[in-house]
Amino acid sequence: MARRRKKRRKSHRLYALIVIILGIAIIAASIYLLFYVQGIEVKGNDYTEDKVILESVQKDKYSVNSLYLIIKYRFREYEVPGSLTSIKVGLKNPWTIKVTVKEKPIIGYITEDDNYVFFDKLGTVVLKSRELREGVPGIEGVEVGETRLYKPLKIKDDKLLKGILNVSQEVKNYDLQPDRIVCAEDGIELYFGSVRVVLGMDVTTEKMAQITPILAKLEGRAGTLNLRYFKDETNVIAFTADPPEDTGGQEGEDSSGGDGSDDYSDSDYSEDDYEDGDYSEDDYSEDDYSSGEYYEDDDYDEYSDDGY
Repeated sequence: MARRRKKRRKSHRLYALIVIILGIAIIAASIYLLFYVQGIEVKGNDYTEDKVILESVQKDKYSVNSLYLIIKYRFREYEVPGSLTSIKVGLKNPWTIKVTVKEKPIIGYITEDDNYVFFDKLGTVVLKSRELREGVPGIEGVEVGETRLYKPLKIKDDKLLKGILNVSQEVKNYDLQPDRIVCAEDGIELYFGSVRVVLGMDVTTEKMAQITPILAKLEGRAGTLNLRYFKDETNVIAFTADPPEDTGGQEGEDSSGGDGSDDYSDSDYSEDDYEDGDYSEDDYSEDDYSSGEYYEDDDYDEYSDDGY
């Protein structure tokens, strides 16, 4: 009798174990089939191709399951393509996932053979394309080694690279639209129509902030606006007008007998404004500033007409 009871108990336990195993198998199979990824929707990308994003999301063997992808992109570390900063994964339904990405902003480009090479604020190449993107400033006159996608630009001069990245970012910040951005031997220059703006190697926010109000006062003029030596503690900026076209007068003179340039200042500039220790003759040559126009920071920062 006792033996029969023991056999029955063993049979019940075995039966229960089989039921549990079958139940787990059924649940696992249901989850696998219900959450098997059949579709992926991508949004948030502007220049990164869907293919690149899909390959990144589906690169491991468990990515066929939508629950796995949810857990991976919410609670675990993951890699993203070099043009993205983040990837977020959600469910549209159990078998369709939604992938939302955030791209690195493009701030400029250089040309390489027939390609445009676009880079972000850190100088990382995020896109190479034969098509030019509207509104992105191009950099001319810089020698760059062979570029590779998602790798930094190869520019030997670190100071020049910093200047390129700064000017590309600040042009965007101040909504400036220069016709050209040129890397010259002694620094970076911007061209706005017939006005050349000289920035030098050190491109600062303070320098860039001066451009818009001064250009408004120089409308219709041609010449060079020199911001190379502008600093917070220096309020003098020079504009040197180009010689006027020959209209019968002598070179360097306009038809009224003037020299083609005016002074824009509320006060005279004494010799104390340019101390020998601060500005050498090499920095401020007679040809550059003898007949130039001078802008004081206090004059144009408030955009007043009274100061000119």
